[in-house]
Amino acid sequence: MKKRGGIYVHVPVCRRKCLYCSFYSVGERFVGDWAHFVDAILRELDSRIDEMKDWDEVTIYIGGGTPSLMSPHEFQRMMNGLRQRLNPNAEIMEVTIEVNPDDVTEDLAKAWKAAGVNRVSMGVQSLVDSELKAIGRRHDAVTAIKANEVLSKYFDNISLDLIFGLPSQTLDSLKNTVEGLVAMRPKHISAYSLMYEERSALTRLRDAGKIEETDEDVTVKMFALINDILSRDGFLRYEISNYSLPGFESRHNSSYWHGVPYVGLGPSAHSYDGVRVRRWNVADINDYLERIENEGEYFDYETLNEDELIEERIMIGLRNSQGIDLHEFELDFGASARDRLLRKARQAKQAGNLEENNGFLRLTDKGVMISDEIIVQLF
Repeated sequence: MKKRGGIYVHVPVCRRKCLYCSFYSVGERFVGDWAHFVDAILRELDSRIDEMKDWDEVTIYIGGGTPSLMSPHEFQRMMNGLRQRLNPNAEIMEVTIEVNPDDVTEDLAKAWKAAGVNRVSMGVQSLVDSELKAIGRRHDAVTAIKANEVLSKYFDNISLDLIFGLPSQTLDSLKNTVEGLVAMRPKHISAYSLMYEERSALTRLRDAGKIEETDEDVTVKMFALINDILSRDGFLRYEISNYSLPGFESRHNSSYWHGVPYVGLGPSAHSYDGVRVRRWNVADINDYLERIENEGEYFDYETLNEDELIEERIMIGLRNSQGIDLHEFELDFGASARDRLLRKARQAKQAGNLEENNGFLRLTDKGVMISDEIIVQLF
């Protein structure tokens, strides 16, 4: 059986931080030296080759932040370095880069393709300019459409992101966005409910009474609308927030939800050994660069105990449309753990939020919108 693994590179640099974002990132002036950043990524990789030596199939995901800000030369050098350090017999199944619409040019698209990228994920979020402005996005709808036209010349696997529950967003405006995205002919669409994270600027605006959070009943209707339109147009929901045309599911992200090991490179990047150990890098780019350069300790880690492994299996299992494989759950954790899970699931099943089908326990469409609440009930 072939061994799979993933490499994630975190590029925590943004020209401007979106108002809803709480992820670690810095401005373009962090050091102004992409060569320094790439050197550190490759040095970290050199120290972790043993974690990847047995991988036969590999996915690579360059995320952020805004990786599309990287210089083409340094991006190419980084990708060459990644490939050179892998098992020479490993097959690279998928290489994704996240991009912002207003960064996309013909020259950059050509450079990404030449570097081995075969999948692009673009953050559109909305096709209504007032909604984009409300969350601090730096592009408009026309820019997103034109960027997609450029990307479509070079890539046949494009994923577009949208957010629902935006300030002042209506069902009609969301319908226009979703249908507009479908008209752009992507192979994959990710649909995220707007979250008011604790440290985000958007949360501060809400708390100050300057914007109003969308009513929960409306967001449920928005999710149903997205489901209806995308399913009508041939998209399958294979994970809580992700839809694809058949055969175009994100291989890299799907690995996270199936317990496949992955190596996270860069400031604040997370890793998992596929068994029990999770680790995370220091969340400060300058500190990360300095520690890597001086061969210092740049990460922390934890070893999951049995209860934490069970909770994680429940959480990632319910993210998939297929759900938790109850037979595998019993094999890994025992019959008593399986029975306990089903007892805790009884109330959610009676409420129509969970269903058991062909040996899998999964969320219903109704349950997806309150998935976090249901997952906690099962812990």
